[in-house]
Amino acid sequence: MNEVIKLLRTQLMLSTECLEKLQAIKTALKENSAGKGVTEAVQAIEPTLTKIGQLEKITREFLEKTGKKRMTAYAASMPDSVERDAVMRLLSRIQGLDERLQRELASTQALLKRSKEFVDFHINVMTQTAANDTYAPPGAPEVENRRGIKMFDANV
Repeated sequence: MNEVIKLLRTQLMLSTECLEKLQAIKTALKENSAGKGVTEAVQAIEPTLTKIGQLEKITREFLEKTGKKRMTAYAASMPDSVERDAVMRLLSRIQGLDERLQRELASTQALLKRSKEFVDFHINVMTQTAANDTYAPPGAPEVENRRGIKMFDANV
């Protein structure tokens, strides 16, 4: 039973750490339109995600050894005791934290999508903007204020 409590506490600690680092990514996306700090924030969360993956593998092996499919099923099969109550409390806290992580992840994904759309918009503006006749040679015929050359072409 101590093994279950240890696994759940580790999961709670790693989930909390992941949430904090996800919020750092979200803050970097909101505050820096140039993307400053995003790379560092993403790199900071990677070790935590690796640890979560390792913990998931250990938890899966434990559940296979006990013959249960989920940790809640294992907790429900435990006899009434102080350890069972502790496991149930930890499971409840983890579930609440997982829901919070899902909400934060969804909002971070929305921010990333908006950032991508912002970049795509500016690329489209730069590739579709035509140069005007301001710099046309003197006496050249005007063609409705368009030269047929893209504004950001190398030969403009």
